[in-house]
Amino acid sequence: MIRNIIKYLLFLSIGVVLFYLASLDITRGSLVVESTTATFEVGSGLETNEEGLHRVELSAENGSSYRISSNSAVVIEGELTRKVTSVFLSEGQYQLQSQATEGASVVLSGIDRTQALKDDMSKASIPGIVLSFVLGYLAIVSRGLRWIVLLEPLGYRPSNWRSVHAVAFAYFANTFVPRSGELARCAALNQTDDIPVDKLFGTVISERVVDFVMLFLFMSVAVLGNLDAFSRLLSSAGGGEAAAGGNKLMIAGIIGISILLLLVVFRKRIIQTALFQKAKEFLKGVGEGLKSVLKMRRKGAFIFHTLFIWTMYFAMAYAIFKSMEGSSQLTLLEALFVMVAGGFGMVLPAPGGIGAYHWAVKLAFIALGLSGAIGFAVANVMWLTQTVMIIVTGGIGYLALMFYRIRKDRKMKGHA
Repeated sequence: MIRNIIKYLLFLSIGVVLFYLASLDITRGSLVVESTTATFEVGSGLETNEEGLHRVELSAENGSSYRISSNSAVVIEGELTRKVTSVFLSEGQYQLQSQATEGASVVLSGIDRTQALKDDMSKASIPGIVLSFVLGYLAIVSRGLRWIVLLEPLGYRPSNWRSVHAVAFAYFANTFVPRSGELARCAALNQTDDIPVDKLFGTVISERVVDFVMLFLFMSVAVLGNLDAFSRLLSSAGGGEAAAGGNKLMIAGIIGISILLLLVVFRKRIIQTALFQKAKEFLKGVGEGLKSVLKMRRKGAFIFHTLFIWTMYFAMAYAIFKSMEGSSQLTLLEALFVMVAGGFGMVLPAPGGIGAYHWAVKLAFIALGLSGAIGFAVANVMWLTQTVMIIVTGGIGYLALMFYRIRKDRKMKGHA
């Protein structure tokens, strides 16, 4: 129990850190002023001085005079050159007046763009959000129906809605405890339909293999269709990570070989243990679940649901992209690139993908040459829409399964 709590807090802290990194362009953002006047806010600036004032940087390519005022009172004024000029301001709203030379623009760095983020998010159309909500749930429904196709060769046929509710509950569980959904939905269907957990888990592994293939196909199309963006995305990850990754891989290989040698030396003692026998039986059930892919009678239905699920994943993201001003110009291939990047962000073990999803989508927008702040706003709307959908449908699924289980127990007691 304590170990699970520690693990959860660790995953949550990873998500919080990634969310903070993704939000830096908002709390300490930049603004290009091409007109003579502009309004900006100061929140958490680049740094503060001894008096607690926040540093804001101003720069202009060809020089400009500037004046910063608050409530019509002049706070500071001066001349800008190519060199960055720093001013210290208290938190609040300000007006910038500049007289730039022809072709020049003033760049403000270290300003609070939280209100701009709220404005960007509020521009998302309600029909687009509702459509994304519905499409996301249709993917869950299709996943539940596909699960039945995998269970049929094993001799089990749960009701359509119990299977769908179990899948919805799995997403609900993953939102709060990463990687718990797979076992949660198996346990739920085991309680309602008496299907062995090991066989259920085997079919879940089968699904994961198929989904990995689909993710790889989507990723291949996204990368080939956006090679320049993919190159910039890799560059933004940092240069020294490849070598570090190679060292970790070598260490992991050495540890793996050492464990393998120990297993060979003590194999007779290990085989005789009760833990090994239980693991053997469990793996046997998993193997039967994996074979169900080859034995399934309705291969056409399985392929249809697989394609439908991944089409819905793309469509629910595309609906949000098209509903917001900053992302409505995305092409299909660019939208696919952002969707795949967000998908990989969800793989990281942060509860509900918080932070990891935002960070990945923002990087994808930057790689496409778009605004990272807009990418963060889009990620917020998308994440909030799907999280609400998962909580609502998952909560309903849990209540429906619990109600069915209670009714089933009462019937059994009545017959007894």
